[in-house]
Amino acid sequence: MEAIQPLQRVLDAPEYQESLTLISDDKAPGAARSFTRSRLKAWGLADLLDRTVLIVSELITNAEQHGGARGFTAAGGFSPSAKPEHIVLTLAAQGGFVAIEVEDNSVLPPIPRHPSSDSIGGRGLRLVTAESDAWGCFVNEDGSGKRVFAFVSRQPPCPV
Repeated sequence: MEAIQPLQRVLDAPEYQESLTLISDDKAPGAARSFTRSRLKAWGLADLLDRTVLIVSELITNAEQHGGARGFTAAGGFSPSAKPEHIVLTLAAQGGFVAIEVEDNSVLPPIPRHPSSDSIGGRGLRLVTAESDAWGCFVNEDGSGKRVFAFVSRQPPCPV
């Protein structure tokens, strides 16, 4: 129970918290990485930059590719008249912990894949698992999308 307390403090009363709304396109991951770098440096958490930026990049890329973007409907069809989707990145920090949250318009949970050794994609969630202390997902209460979250601390994650 004690190990959960620092994470709960990040959620309940973060020392720092900022959000960035992005249009879901191929520029979103780069903008999210820049935002994350600037916030963590400003908050004195530069030692968590590498892990946090990697996780943010993977989660934003997943949201851009699979989070209801590009005019795809929940039923899997395509609507060419659909407006651009948005992704919201929220960073919060308390002590040596950073919470990352990425919200998109899909209610479908992220599913880790098992790519072949010569595949160029499909490893993002494995990287998130390896670099975060914990991660998960929940659907918004109003059914408007989902939020994928991850936690990073100054202590290295446990090996999986």
